[in-house]
Amino acid sequence: MTALSYRRLTGLAFGAILGLTYGLVSQILNRILLRGIPLYQPPLGPAGNILAFTLAGGTLGVICAWMEGSIAATAVASVLCAVVMVAVNLIDAGPTGNLAVGIPMVSIFVSLMLWGLMVPAIAVLRWGVNKLVDGHYDRVPLGRRLLVPAALVVAVGLVGSPSLYRAEARFLLAKTNVLLQQGQRAATADALPAPLVAPDVGSFIERGRASYTLAWEQNNIEKYRIPRPGQNFDNHTVVVARFESGWNLVCLYVTLDDSPLCKGFEELPR
Repeated sequence: MTALSYRRLTGLAFGAILGLTYGLVSQILNRILLRGIPLYQPPLGPAGNILAFTLAGGTLGVICAWMEGSIAATAVASVLCAVVMVAVNLIDAGPTGNLAVGIPMVSIFVSLMLWGLMVPAIAVLRWGVNKLVDGHYDRVPLGRRLLVPAALVVAVGLVGSPSLYRAEARFLLAKTNVLLQQGQRAATADALPAPLVAPDVGSFIERGRASYTLAWEQNNIEKYRIPRPGQNFDNHTVVVARFESGWNLVCLYVTLDDSPLCKGFEELPR
C-alpha cells in the first residue's frame, strides 16, 4: 500500500471512529438516564443518527487526508463541511416567498463564518491522521502511537456531552411520560388527569392513544402561545409530545412541582 493510500485509509477509519464516538455520546446517554421514556431524536432516530455521524466522520476524515499538503487539505475540507451544513439547514428551513430573496447572500456569509469555525477542528483531525501515519512509518510502539487519537476521541466525547438533558429536564420528561400514560389508560374523559382535560388540549381520548416521543425545550417557547403566568417566568419550560398519529401535545411547566398547562396542536409552530 502506498503512503498516500495508507493516509487516506487512516483518515477514513479515524474520522469514522470520531463520528461514532460523537454519535454514541450524543444519542445514547439520554436514553440510558431516561430508560423507558420514548425520546424524540431527529432526524433519523438514535440508530440512524449514530450511523449518519459515523459516515459523516469517515467522509470528512477521507477528505481531510486526501491531499498531500495538510494546509490545503484542511482548507478544502473545511469549505466543503461549511457548505454542506448551510445546505442542510436551508433544506430543513424550506424558505419561501420574499424570504428566499436574501438567502444567497446570507448563505455565503454564514458559510464563511462556519468555514472559519471549522478550520481549527479539521486541522486537529488532519493532525491526528498525520500522527497516526508518521507513527506507523516510524515504527512507534502501538501504545504511544494511540495516545493522540485516544485524547481526540475523549475530546469529541466531551463535545457531544452537552446534548445530555440536565436534571430538571429529565425530571419533567419523566413526569410528562407518567401523565401521558395515565391519560392513555383512562377509559373516559372523566378519568383523565386534570392537565389533559383543559380546553386547549382537545379530545385526548381520541387523539392521544398513539405511541409518542418526548422532547424538552426551554428556548423560544413563546411560539406555542400557551398563556404563561408571571410566576417563575424566566424558568418556564415545555415538554413536547409528538404522537405517531400526527397530533402533538405541548405541556408548559411553570415550576417542577406544579401541574403543567397543556395545549394540543395539529401541527407544531416553527
